[in-house]
Amino acid sequence: MDAEACIRGVTLTVVTCRYHLAWPHTSPLPMDTTAHPTPTSSLEDPLPPTLYSNPSHQSVYLGGTVSFHCDVMGVPKPDVTWEKQTERRESLIMRPDQMYGNLVITNIGQLVIYNAQARDTGIYTCTARNSAGILRADYPLSVIRRSEDDFSEDAEMSMPMGRPFSPADCLAEVDKRECGERHVDWHYDSKRGTCLAFTNGGCEGSRNRFETYEECRASCQREGMGICSLPAVQGPCKSWEARWAYNSLIKQCQAFAYGGCQGNSNSFRTRAECEANCPQPKSRPCKTCRAKGKIVPNLCRSDFAIVGRLTELIEDLDSGIARFSLEEVLRDEKMGLSFFNTRHLEVTLAKMDWSCPCPNITMEEGPLLVMGEVQDGMAVIQPDSYVRPITDRRLKKIHEVLEKKTCELLQRFQD
Repeated sequence: MDAEACIRGVTLTVVTCRYHLAWPHTSPLPMDTTAHPTPTSSLEDPLPPTLYSNPSHQSVYLGGTVSFHCDVMGVPKPDVTWEKQTERRESLIMRPDQMYGNLVITNIGQLVIYNAQARDTGIYTCTARNSAGILRADYPLSVIRRSEDDFSEDAEMSMPMGRPFSPADCLAEVDKRECGERHVDWHYDSKRGTCLAFTNGGCEGSRNRFETYEECRASCQREGMGICSLPAVQGPCKSWEARWAYNSLIKQCQAFAYGGCQGNSNSFRTRAECEANCPQPKSRPCKTCRAKGKIVPNLCRSDFAIVGRLTELIEDLDSGIARFSLEEVLRDEKMGLSFFNTRHLEVTLAKMDWSCPCPNITMEEGPLLVMGEVQDGMAVIQPDSYVRPITDRRLKKIHEVLEKKTCELLQRFQD
């Protein structure tokens, strides 16, 4: 194969071999039967993404190289993207086989940062999606300056900001004034319950600042906090058993296959135990959401119509983002979903009242029929947009309308 690769101009890379295992059997065996075989590489049943190992914080000297590997398992194979958490609301979604300045996402979903600069300090979030679910994992990075103290053997000299510290400092406001040379530090965000990077303007008055993520976490984050926000971790062992983990993205407990070692605290033996330890959304009765018109007028009025499963829902003040795993593109006038073989679609939810959302897709687990409009290249649905669970009857009706070109005929009569 090396010779063939050489002829074709292809570079071969040696990677650790992984294989996916079938879902562990949890039902009792019927009488007079043989034991279940050891899990094999059967890929019949869909499995949500799980991590092979726990995410870890890394530190790198200024100008160095560092990499994070989001080693996920799932059936079908999850799609991996990266984004960096910033102080701004919008964040850039980074995809495999792409370069973003001094950041590269490899074809196996590995994030590599070359010539690391202070601005690269922060939390890099890996998101893995497939038709069975979604997983998000945070990988903190601290870029630190090399100094003469780095070569000292005195352990006490390793504290970059050695000073008397009080727990009250964790609740202090972050000082973002411009006082001198700007650099990136960490602070504890009491609302989110985690440490975040921020741009320090050189002011020395703020006590809530740390040079590395680990120093911030050791000083301010209490043990046991944030268990329910941890990703599901399968681990490298093979003593398979069914466990439950809380998925903070969909606000539900999900089953996963636990290997028996090197997991984390977000791993419960029963669903009831998971729900008792992690918050469950409380919903109040809402009025039925009504679409503007029936299915055919909505289809002809829409720029797109898709069948997809909701994989992620992000709530904002009066809007939101819904991410779908596409199962079928029925109509697409402006985005080229079929042409680019798009498998995931991000839809903006406009004018949303999250206390009683319309369209109400927060509790739907099955595939949805979604119709909407396209604004500035983005898919958008309004409160009166047509969003319903897909049925054979609805799907058959849409196919008939599209085959008979009913929308084109209606448009001619209107003209």
